Amino acid sequence: MRRAKLNAKAIEILATLSDNSDLDYGSDDSDADRTWHPQKVKIIGASDFSDSGEEDIVTENEPVVSTSGENQTLSPSSPLQQQIDQNPLPNATILNTGWTQKSFIGKPLPGNNFGPYLPINIRTPFDYVKTYLSDKHFEEAALYTNMYVMSKTGKELKTTANEIQIMYGVHAMMSVFKYPRLKMYWDSRGMGFGPISQAITRDRFLKLRSCLHYVDINNRPAGNNNRFWKVQPIIDQVRNACRNIPRLVDCYSVDEQMIPFTGRCPSRQYVKNKPRPTGLKNFVITTSKGKVIDFEIYQGVDTPFQDKSLGLGPAVVLHLSQSIPQGSVLFFDRYFTTVPLLDRLLNEGLMATGTIMSNRLRNVHFSQDKKFQRGAEPHSVVKRWSKTENKEIEVPCPDVVKSYNQYMGGVDICDQQMECYRTWIKSRKWTLKVALHFIDLSIVNAWMEYREDAQKLLKRKNEIMDLMNFKIAVAREWLTKSPNKRALSSEESNSSDTEENQMTTQRPQNYRAPVPPTNKVKDGFEHWPEVFGAILNNPHKCDG
Repeated sequence: MRRAKLNAKAIEILATLSDNSDLDYGSDDSDADRTWHPQKVKIIGASDFSDSGEEDIVTENEPVVSTSGENQTLSPSSPLQQQIDQNPLPNATILNTGWTQKSFIGKPLPGNNFGPYLPINIRTPFDYVKTYLSDKHFEEAALYTNMYVMSKTGKELKTTANEIQIMYGVHAMMSVFKYPRLKMYWDSRGMGFGPISQAITRDRFLKLRSCLHYVDINNRPAGNNNRFWKVQPIIDQVRNACRNIPRLVDCYSVDEQMIPFTGRCPSRQYVKNKPRPTGLKNFVITTSKGKVIDFEIYQGVDTPFQDKSLGLGPAVVLHLSQSIPQGSVLFFDRYFTTVPLLDRLLNEGLMATGTIMSNRLRNVHFSQDKKFQRGAEPHSVVKRWSKTENKEIEVPCPDVVKSYNQYMGGVDICDQQMECYRTWIKSRKWTLKVALHFIDLSIVNAWMEYREDAQKLLKRKNEIMDLMNFKIAVAREWLTKSPNKRALSSEESNSSDTEENQMTTQRPQNYRAPVPPTNKVKDGFEHWPEVFGAILNNPHKCDG
């Protein structure tokens, strides 16, 4: 966690608003500077600000620096102004020119809320992931991949939904077991990786990966301004699953997430100080534990934000918080925070905590020779490293700072988990990179749901799978799919010619039967022998 660097040109303020906030802009109607009495506004310190959107970890006991701003007023009907009129601040202490202080007294933040229901049992990892990547998704991917190959080469690829799942499983397994070169997974000198080499041949895998498509690229809808229309089906599939996650009165975090890609792609962004600074910018809202509940990929002016009247940052927060229940608390950094945004959220029944840039505060002046003392606000004790004593010491920390540092990092938690087993491949296709990003995101989010269900059922820690074993279990399920079969609808499964259609489907060349996982061995399905080739064409002849 990075501590903020002091800079004389900007300040950082941590503002927490609740339904009983007291913000007094003064009663002077002249053009002179107004007085702002912050009850739930804590001046934290100074840092080097840029408009890159990079998050800062708030620190305490840092000097306040002086800046100037333009005049700003609140409308008489504003919720903030109404609460100002109803809650005067007597006996306020002058901290510096134009500012007064009142003790921070906030409501307890919601948290550790498991919801009103308990799961009956814990599903398998594959069942959790199927919520995000359903059988229909693989059917459509196989259809449009076959259409693409036929339109480009005039030849049939004859891939199936199960074979697309095998390709997904190969990528998921590669993200856990990393070889320096792709072809080493199929090495015939004893260094190959059995679960992958037994499931699909190398050339077939490379062919499928290079031809993967989710839409008919020859029939782009007229008037479609979506820059990511080629991968929109998988984006919608994952986003709809995230949006179906139950919303509770809780703490939520809004931040940026990068989809790494350094090649040519639409709306490529560079965000300074990010671990992966180049790629597609994805605005994400998560729970404080890191579970994604909604996201929107940034594509410039074509980004589908409904309300852009307050600027880009507020538009992101308003767009992603539409389904958040009233009483929840949002946490975001200085890229998103403005006073009008906090006013709007308060009007909608949402509390918010965020850092703010000095140029977004009008008519506010700070003194450069004043410092806030530790313990001036309600605080708790935290541990910080002391350079003078060369050890960790206990210091008082304002409660508002502690809450921000505790609940702001939801998106960072998600990024950290994805980075542990991210699928890294070399490719010039941005569409493939985006698809692999959302495959990894689906598995991480599914694992977080699985872990929550296990905790609700009071499972012991050693009984809960970690992310690595969870992803391996999902990859094995995908890899053990029979490539010659396709998922059948209920109508097709009841038809009289279903069995004949399955038997006439030929296995791909050089197919190797993979070793199934234990749960598949004991599931009682798909264990009967099948008839192929010459026996099917001539039932009276048998070469074996």
